[in-house]
Amino acid sequence: LNQAGLPSPKAHTSTLISGIMTSADDFAVNIRNKIQAGINRRDDSFLASFYQRKIAGFGTSALNQQQFTSVLEELGIYLKGEEIQIFFRSMDANNDGVMDWEEFKRAVHTPSTMEQLINTLPISQIFADAIPNMKDTDRLRLFCQLTSEQIDGIIQGAIPYLKSIFEDAVDKIKISEEAKDKSKANQSTGKFEVPPEMSAGTVDDFHGGLTGRIGDPVIGDVPKVVGTEHCKSVDSHEPFHTPNYGITTTPFEEWEITTKQDEKKADMRFGRRLPNTEELWRRDEAKKAGLTLIEVIVIVLYTGPMFMLYNAVLRRFPKAESERGNLYTTTIHVLVSAVLKLTRATKFAEGTRVYRGTGGRMALPLRFGQADEHGCKGFTEWGFMST
Repeated sequence: LNQAGLPSPKAHTSTLISGIMTSADDFAVNIRNKIQAGINRRDDSFLASFYQRKIAGFGTSALNQQQFTSVLEELGIYLKGEEIQIFFRSMDANNDGVMDWEEFKRAVHTPSTMEQLINTLPISQIFADAIPNMKDTDRLRLFCQLTSEQIDGIIQGAIPYLKSIFEDAVDKIKISEEAKDKSKANQSTGKFEVPPEMSAGTVDDFHGGLTGRIGDPVIGDVPKVVGTEHCKSVDSHEPFHTPNYGITTTPFEEWEITTKQDEKKADMRFGRRLPNTEELWRRDEAKKAGLTLIEVIVIVLYTGPMFMLYNAVLRRFPKAESERGNLYTTTIHVLVSAVLKLTRATKFAEGTRVYRGTGGRMALPLRFGQADEHGCKGFTEWGFMST
């Protein structure tokens, strides 16, 4: 048990788990029971039989919220407070107030927070690395030839690494939870303000498209229109400040800097580069994507301080930057066109992950974790994101 990272009888005097268990043996038995319960509820034949027994016992054809809660607990799934109401509503696909078999099955199979956490750990990689490998031999064929003794050896060999992975994860989550507790304590004493909720849209907003947010672009001489939005608009000479690099500039200056590579007007700190937009336009990547010169110019503008104003218009936040009297409508439509063209012409490595951070300065909207009437969770990001 100690090899597997489980506590010894003397090692459980001050932890939450030690307050529940009386010995390492009890702990191990409880773990085995929990694992078996998990295996059972992932077996559709077991789950179907279990569901039928329950509705027969209740004398109903489906489960109401109270029955659903008690049945989940019998399966070893525990939800707290208002979580059960939110979860029930999100799983009740047809909004009839009860959980039929298909809805119940989907609810039980929904990964818990702990399952999602464990799925981020490199456990599967550890076991994959442990499978014997021979040159010019199919590893799947080797896998199906493993003996019981070899499987025991793989599991025993993996235990120290699994223990290390779990300990690292426990330490990281502990730090995160302590930070959350500290943040809550500071909020309760008024030391810090509660972070504002992120400006984000709904599914309907997504279907409304860009035009629904900022209107249609001006039809005609697009390069001239984009230039006018930066050089001859109400805010063209009004300074703005970027929070990431602390640069103060104006839309007019950024247009001059980008189109003329005028370093005298640019804040060149933090490794800023001023690429020649015409040279970029002639590169193979731009030709493959079918980019126009004005699309290249707008991309370069976005990679500089102008990102601040474009995203402020789309997110309508921060207030000062979003209410300068200029929506940059045509510019933003051109930027979207450029991004879509590059997306179609760019190859992404399989398994690539893109992370979205809030910097600790924004609270995620409720819809991120709470399903709507269609069972959808998430939000529409108004702005552009750099990765």
